[in-house]
Amino acid sequence: MIVCFDLEGPISPQDNAYELMKLIPYGGEIFSKISKYDDILALKKKDYEAGYTLALILPFLISHKINEEDIKKVSEKAKINEGVKELVSVLKKKHKFYIISTSYEQHAYSIGKRIGVPKEDIYCTEFPINDYLHHDIDLQETEKEILNLKDHSIEEFFNNFYENIDKEIKKIIENTKIIGGRYKTEAIYKILERENENIKSVVAVGDSITDFKMLKAIKEKGGISIVFNGNEYAIPYAEFAFAGTNLLPLASFIESQNKKEFIKKWKGKGYFHHVGEDIEKIILIHKKYRNIMRGKAGELG
Repeated sequence: MIVCFDLEGPISPQDNAYELMKLIPYGGEIFSKISKYDDILALKKKDYEAGYTLALILPFLISHKINEEDIKKVSEKAKINEGVKELVSVLKKKHKFYIISTSYEQHAYSIGKRIGVPKEDIYCTEFPINDYLHHDIDLQETEKEILNLKDHSIEEFFNNFYENIDKEIKKIIENTKIIGGRYKTEAIYKILERENENIKSVVAVGDSITDFKMLKAIKEKGGISIVFNGNEYAIPYAEFAFAGTNLLPLASFIESQNKKEFIKKWKGKGYFHHVGEDIEKIILIHKKYRNIMRGKAGELG
């Protein structure tokens, strides 16, 4: 089997970009507004890829001269979910293990190193932010306006902001390839080509709006798609769901021959489901565990 894990959520509870923005005064609130804008576009625009928040915050990072070292320092403080290191160790004995993450490369490689996944087995967002810091941009007034934004004004405000931003900054945003949406699915096919395997051999684990296309593709093509502490954007597209505070049971589930039978017999901590007509119930259970594990970051799309 080829096991492919999303990073933020399943492996680490930290939303690295959110924590990075908190280096800026009121940056957490600004990030949340931009994340809502990203969700709006993802749901309204057919070709828009969820997770683009990581590109949309670029002007603010540049404005405050946030650099690659800052990203690494924030990443070093990130927790690893309970059971992850054991899960990776168990699965790597028999299977190929990959990370497919929207995260900036500095964060993804840092987490990968801590759990035993090398750079070459991580697909993530290239982010040479130090190359952009020569641009001078003052967004103090814009930031004040963002803090006062009501939800109904978010789309119009940010449409205008990104349309009229400095041309060079706009070009950088447009050229930043965020590994979310269909790009996560593309990563799956690159891995299959590399391993000379069929998509039915893939197990994909995700939790949010950036994962639903990957989960959907795996499910439709006969692979195994699993959502861990997922939200309403991801759960309907997975075949199986696990809500809990420890990842290790997923190793046994992934290796089980009959997954529906495994679910019926499960007596341990956490909740396994075969995603079907009880989606609303599953969403409520996962919301509870998502809040326990991820806090404020769990509220982001």
